[in-house]
Order: sequence, then C-alpha cells, then structure tokens
Amino acid sequence: MKTWDKIIQASIELFNEHGERNVTTNHIAAHLGISPGNLYYHFRNKEDIILSIYEQYARNLILDTFPLMSDDIEPLDAIILYMDAVFQAMSKFRFFYANLPVLLAKNPSLREKYVEVQELISKRVSDMMISLRDAGMINFNDEELPDLVSILRLVNTFWLSFYQTQNMENEIDASVFYEGVLKILVILKPYTTEKALPEFLKARELYLARHEEARLAG
Repeated sequence: MKTWDKIIQASIELFNEHGERNVTTNHIAAHLGISPGNLYYHFRNKEDIILSIYEQYARNLILDTFPLMSDDIEPLDAIILYMDAVFQAMSKFRFFYANLPVLLAKNPSLREKYVEVQELISKRVSDMMISLRDAGMINFNDEELPDLVSILRLVNTFWLSFYQTQNMENEIDASVFYEGVLKILVILKPYTTEKALPEFLKARELYLARHEEARLAG
C-alpha cells in the first residue's frame, strides 16, 4: 500500500476512534511511524486529508451505493439496498457525520465538494422514489417529492449525531445503523400502497431482527 493510502486509512481509523478534533497530523504520522515531513509531502494539512477522505467517500456513495434501476430488481429492494449501503458507508466514515457543520465551516473546498455531491444524491434519491411510485409501491403527489427526499436525506445525514446527543454512551455499533434504517421505513410507511404493504412489513421485520441481533452482540 502506498504512503498516501496508508495516511488516508490511518486518518479514518483515528478520526473514528478518537474524534477528528482530537487527532493532529503529528498523531497520524506517529501512528504510522513516519515523520511529519513525510506526511506533509503528501498532504498540506489535516483539512487536506479530510477533503481527500470525503472525495473517497463520495465516490463510494455515488458509484457503489445507488443500485441501478432495472427490471431485474424490485424498486422496494432497490431503496432498501440503498439505505443499507448508506448506513454502512456512514459506519466507515462516521467521524465525518459526528462533526459535519464544523468540518464544512473550517474547509471551504470541502463545503463546495459536499454541496456538489449532495445535489447529485438528491437527484438519485428522487429518481428512486419516482421508480417506487411508478411500480405502485408508494404513492405521493409531485409537490411532496422535494420534501420527502429532504426528510429521507436528513435522517441519513444526521441520524448518528442525533443518536449520540440522546445517549450517555457514544459508542456506535451496527445496531445504531439498523435503527436508522428503521426510522426511514417509518417515514415511508404512510406512503406505502396496500399492494406493497406485505413486502414493506417483511422488510421492516428483517431490519428489526438485524437490529436486535446487533444489539445483543454489542
């Protein structure tokens, strides 16, 4: 593995474990056993590292997370696969969501990239919701779509920070992410058609079981 990649990987691990605010470039260099000068050869500062991490995350989110809509995949399966993948990505990059407003305020380049990526994500989530409606799985009016997409993305983006503010323990495990998926299913349930309700409830039972299994394992 190249030094650049090692720095990125180590930074993600340290930021997740200790919190981005508590980790300096010297900590990262020491963790890797390299000199600070070697680290600065690859990255100008910590903000530069975080920007590179977000670019990696954005590629993962856009290229790998969104299932391609086709006749071979049921629309409800597609959106559940999407939610599952989003929360898995959040698990890997959870430090980013724990301190999002501060990170964006400190780094204009990161904010610009973040806004650009989020606009693309909004479009893709909208397309998925429309595909669900076209398949007769959910029902909503056109004017409701922007708000529905915003609410879904709001839960995706800020579920971790909300959870951490509501609990004395800040440890994040798989059960927390499954709980986030269950919150999204609650949002979608009122829009679910009678035809799709049995499949929807089956998906909910699946995530309830996963949540309980992860909670007991934790």
